[in-house]
Order: sequence, then C-alpha cells, then structure tokens
Amino acid sequence: MFSVDDHRKTTHTDQYLNISSHHPVEHKLSVVRPSWKEVSNWCSQNKIQEGAHIEEALQACGYPPWSFSKVRCQMEFKGDKRKKKNKKQEASVKRPMIIIPHVEKVSEAIVRIMKKHNVPVAMKPWKTLKDVLVHPKDKQDKEDITECVYKVPCANCDKAYVGETGRKLGVRLHEHKTEVESKTKRAYTRSQRTASLMEYSKSAQTDHANQANHIIDWKKTTVIDREQGRPTRWIKEAVHIRKEGHRAMNRDEGSYQVSHAYDRFLDVTIVTSRLGRTEYQLLLMKIS
Repeated sequence: MFSVDDHRKTTHTDQYLNISSHHPVEHKLSVVRPSWKEVSNWCSQNKIQEGAHIEEALQACGYPPWSFSKVRCQMEFKGDKRKKKNKKQEASVKRPMIIIPHVEKVSEAIVRIMKKHNVPVAMKPWKTLKDVLVHPKDKQDKEDITECVYKVPCANCDKAYVGETGRKLGVRLHEHKTEVESKTKRAYTRSQRTASLMEYSKSAQTDHANQANHIIDWKKTTVIDREQGRPTRWIKEAVHIRKEGHRAMNRDEGSYQVSHAYDRFLDVTIVTSRLGRTEYQLLLMKIS
C-alpha cells in the first residue's frame, strides 16, 4: 500500500523558508504553492493526510493560516485570472520587466506604483547568507582592484578625494602620487612658492597638498564602490562626491551631474541612519 512518506527522502527535515525572513511575500507563498500543487493530484485520503503534514511543517516555520487559504484560492481561480491577465496584457502596452532589491515596506510601494503604469516588477533579496559567509576566492589586493570608486583621505584634516577608475587602483594611485610629489617635493624660491599657491594643477589632490601644506594619506585609500559599467560608475562617483559635501577635495562633481533634487537623500546622516544601505541601492537604481 502506498504511504505518503514513500515519496519523501528519509533525510528530509521539513525545514522551509521562515516566514520572518527578509523576503517578498510572493517568495514565501511560492514555498507553499508547489507542495499544495503536488498534493492536489493525489487521491482524497492521501491528500488529506499529506496536506495536514505540510501545514504542520509550514506552521513550525511560522506560516499563518491565511497563507494556506491564499494559495488555495490562487490555485482554484488560476484559470480565470490567467484569462483576465491575457486580456489586460493585450490591451496594455508591453513594457520590460525591472528587478529591484527587496526592502520591506519600500519595495512593495514601488511595485504598486509600477503596476499603475503596467510595468512588471520582480523583487530579489539584496543580501543572503551565502553572500555574507561564502568567499571561495582569495581576498584581492587593494592595488589590483579594477573598475571601482575610491576615496583618498588627507592625513591632516577631514577632507578626502573621491575618484573612479577602470584600471588597477594601484596604477591610478601611482599617477596621483607622481602628480602630488612633482609639486610638494620641488624646491621653490619665495616668489615661486607664492606663485605656485595661485596655480591650479591637474589633480585636486595636488592643489590641496600644495596650498594647505598637508600630506595625503595614501595608505588609507579605500574602495567605496564597485561597478563594471563606466556610465554607472560615473553616477556612483558623483553620488559619493555629493555625500562628502564640504569634506570633498574634488573641484567638480564628477563626470555625471546629479540633480540637486536628491540632496536630501544623499545627506550622509540620512543615508546611514534613516535610509540604510538597501534603500541607498534603490536610489542608485532610480538615478541610473
């Protein structure tokens, strides 16, 4: 006689995605849906027994009763919804799907707005345990990092220079050092020194080190962002320069001009305390 346990591996632990995890509701319902879909094809007696087992296992993972009811309703009215959806798609303008990271109470609002304009949206977790814990490759030397946005601080004040490069960071820093040393290590007469203070060099770091008589702390250079695409990397550079505000050595705002409408969101205190990292990623996607 067939038993409901015959189709399940002996090593199965009945562990599913926890309801409290930081995932979209659709992802959590998709954990319930396949199990119910499989059971719906069974005979009535086994169906009841297996359905009770699935509910018990999912309830242990925190799933409330409404999640089972919603999945059942979706399965019962799937055919009617599919017909309505096809008619709606034919009547509306087809738009490409966009994928955004899931941020609780933020991404859902974006999805509702996009649906009004017939834009399909999919959400994905922006960080997983695998991203945090699994690092199969050896840590790359800072000088060998390419396609990045970097920050070079001053050793004597709170100012910092923000730049971007598609080449190795070590090569770009060597160019900066050579430019700075050509001014700071040069012997001047008094009149030449006075004249040099009025001149503008190719690098903003050189001007800061020469005019303020400060030292650039090359060893504390940090990579603050990574991006392969050059246009998007320019946007990220401009965003980080704007975030630095008066602490930036840069003479301009970078290769991309970010609208001042985003100044409130790019304020350093707001980004770190109110928005957080994920919302900031959503902002970058909106700007790009």
